[in-house]
Amino acid sequence: MTSVFSADANQQSQVIWVVNDGTAGMRLQALALGEAMLRAKPDWQLQEFIVTPHGLTRALPRLASVIPGMPLYGKSQVGLQETRPHMGQFPDILITCGRRMAGFGLALRRRAHANDIATQLVHLQDPRISSRYFDALIVPQHDWARGDNVVLTKGSLNRLTLVGIHKAMMDLSTRWLGAARKTSVTVMLGGDNRRYKITPQMADEMIEKLTKLARENNMQLLLIPSRRTPEGLVEKLVSALPKDSVLTPEKDEKNPYPGVLGLGQAVIVTSDSVNMVSEAAITGKPVLVLGWRPPNKSSPTGETRRIAAFHKQMLAEGHTAIFDGTVPSTPFNRLDEIDGITQKLLSLLDRG
Repeated sequence: MTSVFSADANQQSQVIWVVNDGTAGMRLQALALGEAMLRAKPDWQLQEFIVTPHGLTRALPRLASVIPGMPLYGKSQVGLQETRPHMGQFPDILITCGRRMAGFGLALRRRAHANDIATQLVHLQDPRISSRYFDALIVPQHDWARGDNVVLTKGSLNRLTLVGIHKAMMDLSTRWLGAARKTSVTVMLGGDNRRYKITPQMADEMIEKLTKLARENNMQLLLIPSRRTPEGLVEKLVSALPKDSVLTPEKDEKNPYPGVLGLGQAVIVTSDSVNMVSEAAITGKPVLVLGWRPPNKSSPTGETRRIAAFHKQMLAEGHTAIFDGTVPSTPFNRLDEIDGITQKLLSLLDRG
C-alpha cells in the first residue's frame, strides 16, 4: 500500500476505501464514485467497509480532525454486518458519504497522517462544517457547501449507466419483457420521508392520478415501489385497474430494477426522492415528477427547501417535467454526470 503521496503517484496502483454505515442511499452514492474512479484508473483498487461510527465523531466532527485518539467505532447496530478495516492499514483515498460519516472520515485520516500515510479524504454531501477540513467535497448544488475544493453535482451520484440498464433489461423475465410490446410507463413510488408522512388522503390521490393515466391512455403501469411506499397503496392501485394494466414485482422474484427503466416509454417518479429522480434521468426518457403534496407558486412539486431547489433546477434544464396526466413522446435531456465529476475530482486531488 502506498505510504506517502509523491509526484509519480499517478503511475502507482492506488487503494480506494469506501467506508459507510450501511445506509443504502449513502452506500450506493459512495460506491458509485469509487467505481467511477476505477473506470478512470483501471489499475487502482477498491475496497468497501461497513462500520458504525462512534457517537463522538458524529457529534464533534471538527475535533475528529485534530485529536489523535478520537474513537472510531460505536456499538454495532442491530442487524448490521460490519466489516471494519484492519487496524494500522490505511487507503490512499478514503470516500465517505453523509453527515453521520464525516467525523469518522476525519478521524481515520488523522490516524493515517500520524502514521505518515497521506490519505486523502473525499466526502459526499454537505457535512455542515467547513470544506477546509476535507481534501474534497462532492455536494449537490442545492446544498450549502462551497469552497475551492468543492465539486458540485446537479443530482445524486448513482451506479447506473445506459449499458447497465440495457443489460439488466435483457435479463428480465418474460413477463416483464412482454411489457415492451405494449404502451407502458415505468412508475417509481417513494413514500414516507424525514419531511412528511404519507397520509391516507395523499395515497388515495396518488392512486387516482395513476389510475386515470392508465385508463384514459390505455397504458400499462410498470410499478416499482420502494421500502418507504405506504402499506396497501400498491394493492389498492392494482385492484383499481384491469390485470393487464399494471405489472408489479412478485414476492419471490428478482428485483426488476433497474432493468425496468429500459422498458417504459417514460418514467414517472414521486417527488420525495432526489436519488430516484437522478437515476431516472440517466435514461434520457421523459421523466415526469408527481408530487405527493399540492403544488404552490414557489414549488410545482409541493416539496420545500433543498428538495424544491433540486426540482427547480432539473425542470429548468429539461431533465424532468411536472406530470400533468399526459406522457410526452419526445426525449428529455439526459443527466449523466458521474464520469465528468470524477475527472474534476481526480484533478483536484492531483491524481489526474
